[in-house]
Amino acid sequence: MYYNCHIHTFLNVDVPEKFLPLSLVRFLASKERSRFLARILHHINPFTDNDLFDRYARFLMTGGLDSQRSVLAKCAAYYPDGIKFVILPMDMAYMEAGRVPRPYDVQIAELADLASENQAVIPFFHVDPRRPGVFDMFKKAVEKDGFRGLKIYPPLGYFPYDDRLYPIYKYCQTNHIPVISHCSPYNAVHYRGCKHELLKMLSKSRIPLPDLKGKSKKELCSCFSDPRNWTPVLEDFPSLKICIAHFGSNYYLDQYLDDPGQADNWFVIIKKMLSDYPNLYTDISYTLNDTDYFSVLKILLTDKDLKHKILFGSDYYMVQTEAQERRFSMDLRAFLGEENFNLIAMENPKRFLGER
Repeated sequence: MYYNCHIHTFLNVDVPEKFLPLSLVRFLASKERSRFLARILHHINPFTDNDLFDRYARFLMTGGLDSQRSVLAKCAAYYPDGIKFVILPMDMAYMEAGRVPRPYDVQIAELADLASENQAVIPFFHVDPRRPGVFDMFKKAVEKDGFRGLKIYPPLGYFPYDDRLYPIYKYCQTNHIPVISHCSPYNAVHYRGCKHELLKMLSKSRIPLPDLKGKSKKELCSCFSDPRNWTPVLEDFPSLKICIAHFGSNYYLDQYLDDPGQADNWFVIIKKMLSDYPNLYTDISYTLNDTDYFSVLKILLTDKDLKHKILFGSDYYMVQTEAQERRFSMDLRAFLGEENFNLIAMENPKRFLGER
């Protein structure tokens, strides 16, 4: 039994209306409009299937499907039968990017229904600590609706060690519920409120911040995602299984390949943390979709301290093109060999998820 530990099935109606410019999210509430705009974006640069416009087109086409069931079916078609998918929803209501057309509890209810009818689905619940009553919502999702894990997304405007999250971590540790957290810089999904409020939130950082002068909101929000922010949580909840996703990002991986001695490189920091904390994991979603990085992963899997801490994930449908999703697991499996691929796509995920 293989596992893809990191995919998304949320729809365009789960995205805030101001997430895209010119009120395009509201425009895209219609599936026909999504397809129309996707065709336009795809043909802006007809000479490549791997540019920014094509990525937007893929995002709009997939998010414009009629249900999460349809999104999952599209993803599952790229994989052999028998694979399980960890599905990570998104609560974007508090990122100050306008109204979200579909309430979060409706997105969650649809995912719960999908999980109840499809044994391949392992649903996680995204908690934003600013949502009133979110702990009770999470407990209901776990205890009544079969949700299996907790999703955290710090660049929306909070630190992993936020006091409001601590009762949830305690519950997760007691009930053996794993946590997956976004951890890459400069992501499009970030807090969009006023910069003054953002700087006020960042003033609560427990680690030294870089020079923030002149930084964009996207750059500032990356401070929430710094893997070192998880250190207090790891210390306070030593039995809690946590996956810091994306292995720091291809941005830091490129820097590591050019200069492996950079002490503040997130890839380097995560490698060290994986060795230091027994219940810490990472996944290769999005970051290693580029075949140029396969060699790095293969070398990492020779390290006895790291090889059991890395999970397979694709970050569907955030990858650049469908062709990448279709070939990613096949190319990676062929490059790594059966033993290594089984390790990251079967043995390690089972241990992380607590599956027998």
